[in-house]
Amino acid sequence: MVMIMKDIKGKSYKQLIDILFKHSDTFAFVESTQWMEFESDRLAFVDQLISDIKVHLIERKVQTKWETTRHTDGNKAYVYYFRNNNATKLFLKEYSQSLFGWIGPEMPEDLMFYRKDQCILAACSHEGYFGIEDEVWREFLSKK
Repeated sequence: MVMIMKDIKGKSYKQLIDILFKHSDTFAFVESTQWMEFESDRLAFVDQLISDIKVHLIERKVQTKWETTRHTDGNKAYVYYFRNNNATKLFLKEYSQSLFGWIGPEMPEDLMFYRKDQCILAACSHEGYFGIEDEVWREFLSKK
């Protein structure tokens, strides 16, 4: 994986999403309980946010670690896993204009893409970096 310390915005973000969907079959994002004041209200907010793509939700798992984070203090997070398809691609393009736009409290965080359970992109918006599979990054750079 290549580590990148800059945001991908606008037209480039949409191109990246297209390339990621070509190379992956699922994506996920994270809703950490660490910053939640009222957990049930926040989960209701996320349910409303994903209402148009909820049918494509594979599962919502409670986790203490994922690609970019390890909660050693016992905090948990809800990780939402979705199937990649035209509806979920459109959702990602409509709800954010940048890779680092996936950040709380406005949005869930830590967008991740997987090909057969192998992570090909993991973003950590609040830290300002993402890791991406070399082949996918080279393809993205060649399209710019």
